[in-house]
Amino acid sequence: MALGRRLALPAAGAGLLGGLFMIAVMILVMGTSGMGYASPLSLGMASLAFTITPPLAMFPTLMAMMGIKLPAPVMSQLSGAIHSGHIPAAMVAKLGPMLVAMHVPAARVQMIGQLMTGHATNGTVATLMSQLPPSARSAVMAAMPVSAGHVVVGTILHFAFAAFLGIAFFAIITGAAWFLPALRNPMALMTAGMIGGGVVYVINRWAILPPVDPMMSLVPQIAFFLVHLLFGLVVGTILAMVLRQGPVRDLLPAAR
Repeated sequence: MALGRRLALPAAGAGLLGGLFMIAVMILVMGTSGMGYASPLSLGMASLAFTITPPLAMFPTLMAMMGIKLPAPVMSQLSGAIHSGHIPAAMVAKLGPMLVAMHVPAARVQMIGQLMTGHATNGTVATLMSQLPPSARSAVMAAMPVSAGHVVVGTILHFAFAAFLGIAFFAIITGAAWFLPALRNPMALMTAGMIGGGVVYVINRWAILPPVDPMMSLVPQIAFFLVHLLFGLVVGTILAMVLRQGPVRDLLPAAR
């Protein structure tokens, strides 16, 4: 279809530009709120491809943020194990009953054990961090080591998804405008784009991301929702500009 061929490249470009605005805003929001400027890519999008867990060196800080204060002798043994880079299974087994006796919930004790033994999943990390106070959660995210590989993969995944969404938005909105000429108005197109962004947020937030990328639940959700609207606005604006061009406009059926 001639119209599809003319729209494909602008659609991908619109998605990439919208994705650039999205990630720039999230980097600024999370960075200035103390979560780490690299977190959206290094911890968020990258967790689609990697299991991301706090390094052993962070465990004393993590335990303190959870309000867990181990006896000095136990803490000394744990620090020695952490320094060696390996926590023995026997030590993990000994810590479990001790933490339960300290009234730490059993589910949390199990997750701590999974982290210590290297068997944690992204879901484990996201659940454990979601139980921390917001300030402690932000501090842990900011203290997580930034991996260049994670940032690169996260960037690729983010912009690939953004380009796909740009093409999908162009196809759906233009298809609707084919049958509803009133939708070809620039304001209507921008509004449709923002509605699409809101729909994508809802689908991501409650259907796709919980099982696929649970770490994304840690990002500020109000900002996450607003950047989806921004993405839709950018894509809708570019679509309005493209549809006003004569060669493209002439491919649409005349309004009746």
